[in-house]
Amino acid sequence: MDKIIPAFELSLFDSTLSDACVDMAELGIDSIIDGNIFKSIPVVSVLIGIGKTAQNIHDRNLLKQTIKFINTFNAKKIAPAKLEKHRKKMKENPKFEEEELGRVIILLNSNVDLIKSELLAKFYRAYINEDITWIKFCELSEVINRLFVADLDLLYEIYQKIITDTSKCTILYQVDRLIGLGLLDSATKSIVIGNNTNSRTERYINVNDFGHIFCSITKNE
Repeated sequence: MDKIIPAFELSLFDSTLSDACVDMAELGIDSIIDGNIFKSIPVVSVLIGIGKTAQNIHDRNLLKQTIKFINTFNAKKIAPAKLEKHRKKMKENPKFEEEELGRVIILLNSNVDLIKSELLAKFYRAYINEDITWIKFCELSEVINRLFVADLDLLYEIYQKIITDTSKCTILYQVDRLIGLGLLDSATKSIVIGNNTNSRTERYINVNDFGHIFCSITKNE
C-alpha cells in the first residue's frame, strides 16, 4: 500500500492525466502494459511493477478496475474548492488518506464486473463533492460489493415506478435480493391461495430512502 496509495491519489486527482486515463479505458490491458506512454501514469506504473508486467489474471483485473474507476470519477467535474479542500485534508492527515484510498483499492481489487467500479467511482465523486458523508459512502460501497449486477435493471425500473408490485416481476428472487441489500421496501398486496405449488403472495415494492440515494447518484447524476 505504501506505493499504491500515493500513486493512486496522484492519478485520480491530477486533471492533466484525465485524457490519458480516458484513452486507457478504450484499450485492452496488453496495449496498456506494452505502451510506454501509459507507464507515466503513476498508478499504472506501480501496478505493473507490482504485478511483474501484470501477467496474472488477478493483477490484470485490478488494473482494469482501477482505470475504469479513475475514468468514471473524472467524467464529471467536482467543485474545485471542494476538491482542493479534500486533497488538503489528505496531505495533512496521511492516516486518513490511507484509510480512505486504501478502502477504495481493496474494493476495486474485489470487483469482477467493471460496472461495479463505475458505480463506486460515482459514489466516491459524490462523497468528495460533499453530497454524501464518508459513512454513507461506506454503506453504499458495501452494497456494491454484495450487489448482483443482473438486478440493476429491475432496481431502476422500480425507482422510475415502471414496476410497483411483484406481479410485474418475472424473477421474484431478484426483489428479495434488493430488499436484502436495504434498497427496497415491500408490503403485502394480495395473497392467492392455490395448491402447494401455486400459492403466491403479491407485494407492493418501492425504493426506500437509502435506495433513492443509490439510484439518484448512479442513474440520474
